[in-house]
Amino acid sequence: MLCVPIVSLFIFGRHIYLTNKHDLSTWKGGGMGMFADTDGLQNRYAKVFVVTPDGRRNPLTQFSPEQTDLVERALLYPVRENFLRAARSLAQENWVPTHQRTPVAIFDIKGDPVGTAAESFYLMVPYGRQSGAEERNWGLQIQFWKMAYNPVTKRAHIVLAETFTFRAEELWPKAAPIKS
Repeated sequence: MLCVPIVSLFIFGRHIYLTNKHDLSTWKGGGMGMFADTDGLQNRYAKVFVVTPDGRRNPLTQFSPEQTDLVERALLYPVRENFLRAARSLAQENWVPTHQRTPVAIFDIKGDPVGTAAESFYLMVPYGRQSGAEERNWGLQIQFWKMAYNPVTKRAHIVLAETFTFRAEELWPKAAPIKS
């Protein structure tokens, strides 16, 4: 008879822990207040970059539906393993830069564009799958951003919650040697 309340308390405690320590969205069971909380996919997003060996970053665009699903799953439970799964899927594409560099836009507090910065980058778009013969010496960086609320000013703002960097060795692990 005490089994149900004990199991319920365990589940409740686990959800509170995951929400506070691992940013599990309350909409995925990371807390009991999912209907009173605004923390869902509409308030979380990821920025994904190809990182070249010399350290330059270029943003990735145009994900497949499967890759979008993996990124969204990682956003709901943002731990390194989930983002690594998404990064490995993204790394299978042959990412090529657009023909011209895109300047970084500067926006005012209302979100209106006010100019461009001196910095620019190439947008990376998929162009087929990677072949096994190509050298893959680039990595991926995924930034996890989420909306936070300031209880004093009662205003929302976007914060960089965490940055995950994946080296080439993590994206394309070497096959284990075959034992004879």
